[in-house]
Amino acid sequence: MSLYKQFQTNQKLEQEGVVLNYGENSKGQQIEFRVARAGGSNKRYLERMEAKTKPLRRQIQTETVERGTLERVIREVFAETVVLGWSGVEDADGNSLPFNRANCIKLFNDMPDLFADIQEQAQKFVIFRQEILEEDSKN
Repeated sequence: MSLYKQFQTNQKLEQEGVVLNYGENSKGQQIEFRVARAGGSNKRYLERMEAKTKPLRRQIQTETVERGTLERVIREVFAETVVLGWSGVEDADGNSLPFNRANCIKLFNDMPDLFADIQEQAQKFVIFRQEILEEDSKN
């Protein structure tokens, strides 16, 4: 397999996102998150991360930044630039949770393992590969 087929990503997918499915909610609806790539051609992510970490740059370099502070910044940036929307998401009581920045951050704070998974998926170039898009269009 050529290097291009292995590593070439689709910039449109990186910006407009792919859907991550997390099963069904209490009403039998699919729980789906549309996520853009955290990096690559998602310039909004790169610019926002740069702006939000700039005041912390010295602390990051000297490894003195508080872990909680850095985690908060990363969650905020993801809520603003990586998670583009969702459907089927409910709160702890089973009520529909509309997508917005505040709810996204709350969900990430309440469920750090969900955030860790979304973060991991959004950083994987492989789910944004051109070849995957071409294969999906054939099916």
